[in-house]
Amino acid sequence: QKMWILRKILHPMDTVEAAEFLIDRLKLTKTNDEFFSSMSQKK
Repeated sequence: QKMWILRKILHPMDTVEAAEFLIDRLKLTKTNDEFFSSMSQKK
């Protein structure tokens, strides 16, 4: 389900925008769980 949320967020973005979004978000979190939790909070 976490991947579904991530795909839903990334779908409207172009490739570069999606990559930058992911990199920025990954820099803000320490773990994968924290990363996915932040995705579900900020759709």
